Amino acid sequence: MPHARPLPPVSAVVFDFDGTLVRTDIDFAGIRGRLRDFFIIQGCWDENLYQRYILEMIDNICARLDEPRAREIRRAAMQIVHHGEVAACERGEPYPGVPEALEELQRRGYRLGIFTRNSRPCCELVLSRYRLLHDVLLTRDDVENVKPNPEHLQETLARLGVRPEWAVVVGDHYTDVETAVACGAHAVGVLTTNGARERFIECGARLVLDSAAELPGVLPAKPGG
Repeated sequence: MPHARPLPPVSAVVFDFDGTLVRTDIDFAGIRGRLRDFFIIQGCWDENLYQRYILEMIDNICARLDEPRAREIRRAAMQIVHHGEVAACERGEPYPGVPEALEELQRRGYRLGIFTRNSRPCCELVLSRYRLLHDVLLTRDDVENVKPNPEHLQETLARLGVRPEWAVVVGDHYTDVETAVACGAHAVGVLTTNGARERFIECGARLVLDSAAELPGVLPAKPGG
């Protein structure tokens, strides 16, 4: 069984959004069910796709359609996703201690990034109400390929001006850890949703915390700080 390992000195921290910094409790099962109903009505449903991630489900179905039809189906499907996300983000709030942790990390001089599969309007519903410090925010609207495609994290790090080996990536989902490892960054899992400590470590997390709010207490001194 792999073991947790201390974090090395780094100069940037990149966070997932939903389930890591913010409790949104998006009803993914409900969104997936509404999408299935929509695709069945449109005559393009494939039951084998039901357990796929929602965005990948939509991509897969649209890839099978001619271009005009794919654009129409994608637009309608993403509206279903958007409505489900907005309903959750309108009442979303940071996990306890997270705003203060971000302030402490910024005070120490760390560059802070957020990368998320959520949309920018939904993130801004939360960010307009709560002060969650960050230097870079990259949503699904800002990149061509979202995580777990490593391009999402690579672009986030590029905008932060930080090499992967000098960054820690914090997330509540195994794909956050896998994306970090694929890019050569250091990963930390958090148990604020449904993740399991052992599974995070198996995926390559150096540490697993109960909450992202604990991060300032485990980061070593920043280089040159």
